[in-house]
Amino acid sequence: MKRIFLTIYVLIACTALFVIIGVTPLVDRLMTGIELEEERSEFRGIFALIIQDLESMPASAWKGYLDGLNQSFDYPITVVENEGVLLPPRHRDDFDTGHLVPTTEGVDALVKKISDTGYSLILGPLPELKNLALIERLILALSFVVLAIPVFAWSLMLWRDLSRLEAATRAFGQGDFSARATSSRFSSLSDLKETFNAMAYRIEKLIASHKELTNAVSHELRTPLSRIRFGMEMMKTGKTRDDRERYLLGIERDTGEIETLVDEMLTYARFDREPGRVTPSSHELVGWLGYMVACEQGEGMSVRLVWDPPASSVEVWFDPQYMAWAVRNLIRNALGHAVTEVRLSMESRGDAVSLHIDDDGPGVPDADRERIFEPFARLDGSRNRKSGGYGLGLAIAKRIAIAHEGAITVDDSPMGGARFTLSWPKNPAEEA
Repeated sequence: MKRIFLTIYVLIACTALFVIIGVTPLVDRLMTGIELEEERSEFRGIFALIIQDLESMPASAWKGYLDGLNQSFDYPITVVENEGVLLPPRHRDDFDTGHLVPTTEGVDALVKKISDTGYSLILGPLPELKNLALIERLILALSFVVLAIPVFAWSLMLWRDLSRLEAATRAFGQGDFSARATSSRFSSLSDLKETFNAMAYRIEKLIASHKELTNAVSHELRTPLSRIRFGMEMMKTGKTRDDRERYLLGIERDTGEIETLVDEMLTYARFDREPGRVTPSSHELVGWLGYMVACEQGEGMSVRLVWDPPASSVEVWFDPQYMAWAVRNLIRNALGHAVTEVRLSMESRGDAVSLHIDDDGPGVPDADRERIFEPFARLDGSRNRKSGGYGLGLAIAKRIAIAHEGAITVDDSPMGGARFTLSWPKNPAEEA
């Protein structure tokens, strides 16, 4: 608190001193002309009356007349010879032409020639307020004291907000990820507080997601590892060659399952960390989707996969490697939940293109339409790989869509099941 107050106060005080020392003399010089005109206006009548009286009497009577005037005025009134008048050079010409001029730059006294004589009338030095310099110093000191009051109040509020922010930062650093900074919305640190809170919220969500992902991975790996360990033990006790080969095939299958899981996890982590790392280029989308559908069709499938291509071709920018991953995950997800049919269709509107994947399965409840895009989320809670998968396919597809500046949504399908819609701009490069 003390450091904040002293820093701000010294800065403002030095600025004020600079203004007083550097600017005030300049202002005084600029105001000199105005002050001179005011003095001339005030004393012009007095000069005219006194000079008129002096011109009406002989010069020998001037002394007695001036002595009488000096008893009635607060400043001296004298008559001197013109040669003895000392003036600033810039006022000499005005004096020679008979104008009323100051004897100094500070307008301490005024002088004017008495016509047709070799003398001039001087009024002054004019009276000034007593102890003026002392009063000016007292006013200056009082100004700095008064200045300390608002500086102290502002420093106190700033220190309070900084203390709250420091306390939230310390608590967050010690592991309390729910800690948030508080301050008045009128505080000068409100933007900093909002930025810190947004950062804290993001870090809290990332840590929670990391913990959830770690726990899920541990659970997913435990089952195939247990089967591998069991298979290895059975191989040791296998009595026939066929038994050992059967256990070996099981181990290879479980190893491939772990490799698939690790591959999907790395893909998900890559897009979660760097969602913009795609290299889109222009491709004809209709033919490309037809090829993707053909790759997913196979003999003996219990669910029919249907592709409804549009009448005309469409040129769209996308990364074929990653977009194929997203489309394949969406198709396989639909095939895993459909009863008899999965239907693909697309539409092009304006600057965006949308791909619809419909199925006639059970659909997705409204409450779960956001959660299904989280990693390792499976609505049926099943550990059956045929129905549940790993729960990473939709999460990966969503991040690929985000990398293409698009999105994936889920809604009710006209076929009675779920409709997944993958949308992205036709030209992400220009859109970006």
